[in-house]
Order: sequence, then structure tokens, then C-alpha cells
Amino acid sequence: MTNIFARRSVDLRLGVLAGVCGVLAVAAPTVASAQERSRDATEVVSIRRGTLAVIPFVNISAKPLDDWIGVGIAETVSVDLERFEAVSVIGRATFSEQARALTDDLPSGGEDIDDAEQVVRGVARQLGVAWLITGGYQRLGDQVRITARVVDIELNTVATIVKADGNVTDIFALQDKIVDALGAELVSLLGGDTAAMLPLTAGRRGGGVTTPPDDSPLSPVDVTGDTTVGAAGLGVAENAGILTGGPTVRPTRTNERPRIDGRLDDAVWQNAVRVTEFVQQNPVEGAPATEDTDVWIAYDDQNIYFAVHAHYADPSLMRANRVDRDQAFEDDNISVFFDTFVDQQRAYRFSVNGYGVQGDATFNPRGTGRRGGGRRSGGGSSGPFGAGGIPTGNSSWDALFDSGSQIVDDGFTTEMAIPFKSLRYPQPDGDLPHRWGLQIVREVRGKDEYLVWAPVTRNVSGFLTQVGLLEGMTNLSRSRNVEIMPTFTAIQFGSLSNQGQFVDKDPVPEGGVNFKYGITSNLTADGTYNPDFSQIESDRPQIEVNERFALFYPELRPFFLEGAEIFEFEPTAVNFVNTRTIVDPEFGGKLTGKVGNTTVGLIVANDEAPGKSVGAGTAAFGQTANNVAARVRYDLYAESHVGTIFTHRRFMDGHSTLGGVDGNFRLGRTQLFGFKAVQTDHRDLDDVHRQGQMFDLTYRWNSRHWNAFLMAYTLSPNFRTDMGYWRRVDTKEMLGRIGYTWRPESWVVNWGPSVMSWLGWDFDNIYQDEQNSVSFNATFANNISVNVSYHDEMERYRGINFEKQAISWGGQINTSRKFSVGGYFRRGEAVRYQQNPYLGYGGTGNLFATVRPVSRFQSEISLNTSTLVDPRSGDELVFDVKILRALSTYQFTDRLLFRNIAEYNTFEKIVGLNALFTYRVNAGTAFYIGYDDHYQQADHIFRDIDGNGFRDQMFPRVTTLQQTNRAFFMKVQYLFRY
Repeated sequence: MTNIFARRSVDLRLGVLAGVCGVLAVAAPTVASAQERSRDATEVVSIRRGTLAVIPFVNISAKPLDDWIGVGIAETVSVDLERFEAVSVIGRATFSEQARALTDDLPSGGEDIDDAEQVVRGVARQLGVAWLITGGYQRLGDQVRITARVVDIELNTVATIVKADGNVTDIFALQDKIVDALGAELVSLLGGDTAAMLPLTAGRRGGGVTTPPDDSPLSPVDVTGDTTVGAAGLGVAENAGILTGGPTVRPTRTNERPRIDGRLDDAVWQNAVRVTEFVQQNPVEGAPATEDTDVWIAYDDQNIYFAVHAHYADPSLMRANRVDRDQAFEDDNISVFFDTFVDQQRAYRFSVNGYGVQGDATFNPRGTGRRGGGRRSGGGSSGPFGAGGIPTGNSSWDALFDSGSQIVDDGFTTEMAIPFKSLRYPQPDGDLPHRWGLQIVREVRGKDEYLVWAPVTRNVSGFLTQVGLLEGMTNLSRSRNVEIMPTFTAIQFGSLSNQGQFVDKDPVPEGGVNFKYGITSNLTADGTYNPDFSQIESDRPQIEVNERFALFYPELRPFFLEGAEIFEFEPTAVNFVNTRTIVDPEFGGKLTGKVGNTTVGLIVANDEAPGKSVGAGTAAFGQTANNVAARVRYDLYAESHVGTIFTHRRFMDGHSTLGGVDGNFRLGRTQLFGFKAVQTDHRDLDDVHRQGQMFDLTYRWNSRHWNAFLMAYTLSPNFRTDMGYWRRVDTKEMLGRIGYTWRPESWVVNWGPSVMSWLGWDFDNIYQDEQNSVSFNATFANNISVNVSYHDEMERYRGINFEKQAISWGGQINTSRKFSVGGYFRRGEAVRYQQNPYLGYGGTGNLFATVRPVSRFQSEISLNTSTLVDPRSGDELVFDVKILRALSTYQFTDRLLFRNIAEYNTFEKIVGLNALFTYRVNAGTAFYIGYDDHYQQADHIFRDIDGNGFRDQMFPRVTTLQQTNRAFFMKVQYLFRY
């Protein structure tokens, strides 16, 4: 057997070609010479019953050191199958010679996919081959999976599929199991006596060999075209930049649109390409999936279609809830990711759970968006990536697509139709096929298991650099996407006057309109007039007591979220484009997209808020501010670019201008380097003129075990920007963090320590800050994570250096579908920020839990706390703030939802109640009606934020609740798409 594996002279290119082309792709060829050769070949020899050929198996993992395995498997299968009396094996040398004869005149040495497909078909028919045996293998760590398929040449179908999983040291035994299973299936297909004709290795069916479940809605024998692109997505990408060597899939074109109901009974799926090979990304990277997944892919001029059967050995493990769109982030989801430009700069995510609840998001190379993963990133994740490095992104981006799901005996089935109008993508020259990055992810939350089609390893930094390739789609519709969404709102508002009287105002009806026009398939213009930013969604409460710097609130308004990732940067001290500064726009326009390698973004909007915040008769009354933000980025290669940013805000005689350049560069497989250089010019209404600068350098290193981050930046004393957000100026800071992670991938999934140091000075070189911390993090099986840190810090405030120590801890438990809990807490010394500061002792914390007693109801409960005591006066309690919030939803039907938010702030003694009914037809068409009410304890109504005295003595020592404001509101929006 050793000599067999050493035979590297066999033509591996033919094996890769057969895998990439899928041997029997049903797509039409594009080169006449290939068609003629194939047709001529079929006229030479008729199909000979029982004759087969074996093609070298494809190296799915794309690791060059493992190429020999594919040759060895094919050789073993060929030799061992010759022992069957009922079959005749064509030598692979003969097959290769015939293939070379037919590929001499093909463009680029026969690498065109359609030509290669015809070559393989022609060779098989010319030699009278009845069946072709092809397949692939994945080696991840010490585990290997071998998949073999028997292709019926005459019928253009996959006759059977067999698999074998095991340790790479047992490669020979796995090959024997593949031969046993193939032999049994072949003899059965011939109608012979299987038991009497098996080779000596027989008698061990099972033992790692599996076939598709008998109750699968689609039997493999019926899946014509399953062998396209290596059968079930087992092709290898060629000439695809950083994606070269990864898996590919070529979807089948269909003339019949499936009915999107989740039933998988449409004829289109019988001819669709099928993907079945998934591996774990979490908890055991690269291990075979513990649950089977079948995915079918097809397309037409208008849409790309996905059908999925998610199997469960134990269906009670499945997590599915009936919730509003974008809120199924703690369920078992099927997600598809598109990198339509194949540039690893921006991607889309579309997901569906077992009840057909939709989710969608956009994200950048770091996985971030303006609002990650729904209301709270779930699954014990930290940062923008969930467990296993799966990105969450900006879920406030909404796209139109159809989905339907069905709960079945062994899991769930789902269908998706994603319109090409909902995506941005380049239009290839002529009739060349499209090539997009593609990843398919299945979540099995009960096991904390993330399954991926294209293997993702932590030895390579980045998610988008490891996706597979979707290719071969042609003649997509070139019609322009035009969307018009008129809105109508009506609100009746009441509030407490300065005289202590509750006053109801007259109802205020308003109309507005949003529109979108696809200038090209990759460039989109958006506009809005009188946009509605009402109470449909509100900010999550934050504790404002004893805060040194202004709090940051993320953008929630849909108009500003479209294309927002274009204006995002690697972590830095400044958010250059904070659209929350545009409070009350009357109109706005945007241009976002990509032209060639250049990504562009432009936002123009006015803001009526400054002129409304001053009294009548002042010079600023009724005036508007004008805002512009522009971004141009030239993409160099994967996760790498150079770009420029410009923002400008003008109000009366004041202005704020920012301009800068930046770059981000991927260094090898695991490292990133970035820089930013920014200049500001600011003049306020008091005619004070300032010019400032910011410089920033970042370095990031992420591998399977090590992770490190370095950042150094400066913000000059005169730095100002009215369109951005920053915490402080006059600072020079350096931050360094390094950590190591062990990955036992057993009941302890991973664990490890990290250390961090943060140093800061002002521009007079006076030491301002020092933070040093040591942390420990661990993730366990069954969705349990914990972390603990010790902090040793110095903070300079009002000329005083405060030395302080603290400890923080947290974690999350999400082992049950019905209940999950988590939190983060910090306890230690803290500075009291006031005129005469001092060092106190206290803590902050956040506790959250989700309760789901039934699939239609869930309640998210959170508790934010902050306390401080004064040790100078016998541990006197200075403040104790608790904000309790419960967000409960009940999904009556797929479209009708009731939501209730109840909040109580113990410090300000405020009670808030919000009720909302939503009837949602799709992502753009919805009807809302709601009620919002707030009460406050009377003696707190006119107290300042630190509780220091009263600005008004109207309600002295009155502890009853007084209604402070109330609103009834209604909103209708309807999306027209052309």
C-alpha cells in the first residue's frame, strides 16, 4: 500500500478537474469544440453494463501535503473493486490518456469548467463506462472523512453516496470500508447476489460508513447534478485569489421557481446541486458534524434558491422559537453568507430558523456592524464574532427575501429565495459567469455546535478569507432595483409642564417617503424626505450617574444603517461618522457601493434640531445644519485597503471639517496592520477656531492559540469633530494585549489567560492613565462560559493621581432552550467624579436572563447596577443605581406580534411602560400601533442627575408617582419594489 501512495506520477490535474467540474454537471457547455468532442465520443462505444472508472478523490481541505491521499484512495478502490465478478474497472491511465487527447485544444489548457465537464463525460462514454466513481476527503486535525459517489453516466444521476469517518491513522481501514460499501451498492444496482460476491473485507457495514437517511425527502439517486462541483460541493477553487484551493459549488439553473413553503417537494430540487459535507467550527474545530445536513442550491434570472434539511438524531435538541425577524439569534439557524465581490471586505448574511423566522445582516472583515447580533450577542460570544468565529454583523440592515420552514420528524426543512435585487455584486464582462464567496453555516445551539461547509480554522485570521466559492451563475437579470417606501405616522403626545400640569397636545400626523435606486448592480442611491424616527425602537438604557465621559448610543435608524459598514474602521479612539449627531433630518441622500476595486460612500443630510433647540427670536431659531460624509476606499487584496474619509457639518457661521487617510494591510495568514492620519478644522458659534490631529497605528495577530493586539494613537488638544464621537482629547495612549488559548475541545472547549496594559499621557507628557489587567477565560461544553480579571489602575483626575484596584467576573449559561442567564460584574475602587473628587469603593454590573416557556413567548430581563460608597465617612452610600428592564414578546402569528417593555430606574425613580403591536408583511411593509407611558416619583422630577437638591420645590417629599409623558402612536409603511 505504501508503494501505491507513493505513485505521484498519476495525473492529479484530471482528478481535480473531475472534482471541480462535478464530472456530470448539467449546466450547458459554452465551447463548441468540447460539445463536438463529447458528441463524437458518445458515438464510439455504447455503454457497457458493469464497467466503471475511478477518478482520484479531491482534497477538500486543500492542504498540499495531503494530496497523496486522493491518489491512494482511488488506487485502492480501483484494485479492490476488480475482485468483484460483476464489475469491470477501466484503468486510470487509460482514462487519463483519453482525457489528454480531448483537452489538447481547450482554452488555458483545458481549465474551462464547462469544457472539462464535457471532457469527463466524453471520456466516460468513449470508453463505454457505465459508472464513474469520484469523491473527496477532508483531513482536519487527526480526523478524516472520505466520501465516495457512484455516478450513472447514462442517466446523469448520482446512484449512491457512501461516507467513512475516522482517525487518519486508520486510513487503510477507512478505504476498506468505502470499498465494502461501494461493492455492495454496485452489485445491488446490477441486481446480483450481494452477499455472495462481496470481497474479503465485507461484513463490517456500519463502522463509520454511512448513507443518506432512508427517510430523507430527497434520495441521492434522484439528485441529478449532485456531482457538479465535486458532488455536494466537493470541488476545489482555482484562480480565485485567496480562496484558491477552497471548496466550490456551481448551482443548477432552473426554469421553474420553487414554491417557498419549506416542504422540499418541488421538482427544482430533484435537479439541484446538493451539498452534504459539513464540519465543525465549534466546539471541536474540523471534527465531522454530529448531525447530518442536506443543502440544495439552484438559481434563475431573478433569485438564488436554497433548500435545507437539518437532521437531528434527537429532535428534542432542536431550538426554534416564533419571534420577530432578526430576533432568532439564540435558535438553531441555517445561514448563508455571500461575499459578492470576492474581496473579503464586505458580506451579507441571510438566516432562517425552524419556524421560518428571517434574519439578515451585513458585516465587514472584522465581523462588525453598527449593531451586532440582535438585542444582545448570544451564545457566549464576545465581541463581533459568535462561537466558532461566526460573524454577527449589523442586523438592523433589512433585505427582502422569501423563506418558509417546516418542522419534520427528524428536524426541520427550510427554503429560501434570495432576490439578486437584494444584493450588490459586480457585473462580469460579456457572458462570463459570476463568482461569489459563499459560506453555509448551521447552528446546533443545544450542543454549542457550529457546522460550516467551507472549513474554517483558527490558524488563519478572518472569516471571509476562508469562505468557499459560488460560481457558474450566468445571465442574471440586469433590471434596476427601484424601491419606494412611503410612510405615514400619527402621534398624540402629552407631557408635564414646568408648572406641574400634565398637558395633552394635539395629534400630529406626518408623511414621508424613502426611495432606493440601483444605478448598477453594485452602486445604489438612497433618498429620504421627512423620515420617521419614532418610538418603534428605543435605546437600551445606560447608567449615566458618575460618568466622566459622554455615553455612546448606537445608530438604530434604517436610513443611516444602509451601507454603514463602509464608514467603519478598525477599533480606534474616534468614531469618525456618528450619524446620531444628525438628530432631526428633513431630507437625506446616500450613494453607496463599489466601482471596480473602489468602494464609495456618500451621505448628505440636513438637521433641523439645532434650530429647534433654541428659543424664538434668537439668531439660530429655525436654522438648519448641513452635513456631509464621504468615504473612498481602494481595496488592494484580502482585508487590505487604502482610503480617505471626509466629513463636514455647517451651522450658521460655525463649521466642523474632518479629513484623513487610512490603510489596512493583511500580513500573511494571521496578522493585520493599520494606520490612520486625520486633520480637523473646527469653528464654533463663539468664533473659536481650532485645528487638531489624530494619528493611529494598530497591529493584530490571531492564530489558533495566540492572540495579540497593539494600538498607539494621539489626539491633539484642539481635535474636534461635530459629526463624530470621541471620549477625550489631549491624549497620547498605547495599549497592548496578548493571550494564549488552550483548546482541549472536550468538556472544556477552550481556556487560557491574557494580559493587557494601557498607558496614557497628555501633550505636556504628564502621566494620565495606567491600566494593567490579568484575565482568565474558559468555555465549557453545553454553552457555558466564564471569565475573571484582576485590574491594577491609575487614573489622573483634576490633577490628582488615583491608584485603584478591582476585580471583574462574568459568564453565560445557555444550556436550555427555555432559560439562559449571564452577566458581568466589577467590584473595587472607583473615582467619584465631582468638583472635589475622592476614591470610593463600589461596583457595576449587568445581569441578563431570557425565559422562553413556549415557542411563541419570550421575555428578556436585564438588571444594570452601579454603586459607590464613601470610605471617608464610614462607608456612607453615595449612590445605588439599578435599572431593571423586561422586554417581552408574544408572536400570535408569523406576522402579528405584541411587544411590551417595562423599565424601572431606582435612582431616578422612573417607571416606563411601552406596548407595541406589529403586523409585518415583509422587511419593508409593516403596520405599528403603540402606547408609551412614563412616570416618576414626584420628589425626583426636578432633581439633577447626581441627586443634588431640587431645581424646583414643586414636589417636596412627595413619593407618589407622577405621570411625566405619554404618547399614542401609529405608523404605516409600505414597500413598493420594481
